[in-house]
Formats: sequence, C-alpha cells, structure tokens
Amino acid sequence: MNTPAAPFTNVLRPTTPAGALRVRPLPDESAASYLHRLAHAYRVESRQLCEGIGITVHGRPGSTLGGAEISLSPAALHHLTVFTRIPGLQLALGKGVPEPGVPDAGQPTARWQLLEPTRQPTRTCPRCTLHHSRGTTSQAWAYHRAHQRLCPQHLWWATSPTDQASLDARALPELVPAHHAHQRLTRRPDATAAYQWATAITTRWYDHQQHLNRRWRARLARLARTNPPPPGGTSWALTGRDPVTYPETIALARHLTQTPHGQTDRNFLDQTAHALGLDRLVLPPGDLLWAWIHTKQEHPRPHCL
Repeated sequence: MNTPAAPFTNVLRPTTPAGALRVRPLPDESAASYLHRLAHAYRVESRQLCEGIGITVHGRPGSTLGGAEISLSPAALHHLTVFTRIPGLQLALGKGVPEPGVPDAGQPTARWQLLEPTRQPTRTCPRCTLHHSRGTTSQAWAYHRAHQRLCPQHLWWATSPTDQASLDARALPELVPAHHAHQRLTRRPDATAAYQWATAITTRWYDHQQHLNRRWRARLARLARTNPPPPGGTSWALTGRDPVTYPETIALARHLTQTPHGQTDRNFLDQTAHALGLDRLVLPPGDLLWAWIHTKQEHPRPHCL
C-alpha cells in the first residue's frame, strides 16, 4: 500500500495538522458529499484536498454535486483514512471502491461518475449536517432508503440533489406517526413490494387529483408557507408531492400487507377507505389499486400477523 504524501504542503493552512478537524461521515453519506464537507472544513476544494494527500482525481463532478459520485480506489481510501484518523472510514465510504479489474484500482485514484436520477443520493437534514460538520456546512447528500427520508428529530424531508435544500416539514406533524409506522412496516418481508405499490397508487391519485385531493392541497399549502419557493421551472406540486402524500402512502402500504386473500371488492374498498380516513372509496376502471387487487387474486400469499 502506498504511503500518503505529506498532507497539504501548500494547499491547506500550514498550521493545521492531519486529522485535526474531526469530520465524520454521516450515515449512508455519499463519498462525494463527505469529501465536500471535509474539504469545506479545511477551506479548500475537494480536488485540492485529494491531491494534497496524494490522490489523483479524474473527471469533474458535473453541474450538481449530488448528481455525481466519486469512486475511490482502495489505496485512495487508505490515504483518506490515514489523513482523517477516523477508524472505519474505509467501510463507511466503501461504496465507491472500483470493481476488480478496473484500471488504477491499486493506485490512489478517484474518479467522478455521473449518476442516473434513480441512483442519486438525497439531501440530508441541514441541522444534523451542521452539527456533524462542526458548524462549517449544512449541506450533504446520503443514500437514504424510503423509510429514512424524514428526520424525526428536526422534521426535515430529504429531497433530490437538484433541489436547493431539504424541505422544512415542521408544518406537517402528521409525517411523524407515518414515519414511525414506516419503521415498523419495514420488519415485514412484503414491506418493499407493498410500499412500491402504495407509492405508485398515491402518486397516480395525486397527479390526477383523485380521492384525497382536498387534504393534499391543504397540506401542500402548509408546506409552501414554511419553505422558500422552488428553483425556477419547478412547481410546488412536484416538489412537495412525496412528503404531502407520505401519510396516506404508508397507511395504504400497511393496509395492503394486512389484507387477507378472499375478500370481496366491496369489503376491501370499504376497509381501504377506513384506513385512509375516507367515508367511501370509488375507483375508476383503470385505477392502479384494481391492478393490485387482481395481482393479489392471481398470486395470493399467506396472511402474516
């Protein structure tokens, strides 16, 4: 393993020794985000930081930092770990290690890679980030799973890296019980499928202004009052869709996992309406919930208590 070069000879403040600023990675933080925060703490660019500790950087991050990832070779991770003096850093940032056979895998190299939108990390809670960054920055990106998008302590909702900031969701306290219910839901083996179905269904309802439109519009208005306007060209309807529909998405997902096989459509719709806090639920012929019912009938599963 190569030995790191003398850190920051002419790049950083000469009085700052390696590891003096203990910037630890956030849970599931992207390597690009961590390098950005670490470099920000030392008041340099991430490329300067890498090159100062002997890591050769290839490529550029693109227009948005959250839309790209930096792939660190094992040697580069070793250099970074030695410099930061943070145990376990190699495991925390190991997602960026190149596959075997990639050129320069044995050298201390870092390569910027653009990410598809579905693989991009989301923004973290700015208050948590500011605390973990020792007050130097409130911006970071992490690979949040679906049940981690709400910070239950500060009530901030993680958004895509193209957004200017996470959403302040303190005006939507109903997200908290939904978040707790989502944690419990993840213990079930069928939770992922149920959540994917529920998300697709409520997204369709939201986009077509069906069933829960009045409730969602009121919730969206509360969210808009406590957040700055979205960047140019983006509507509030799209920016706020995920947190606005979240309580009903989780309620529907839980209902789908608890529905036994053999119910009549009428009984199922009555129970679904009750789960969503509606008096009744009338579905048009092409509604996605009908598709789930037919899938359930064709591929029944034993009901798990």
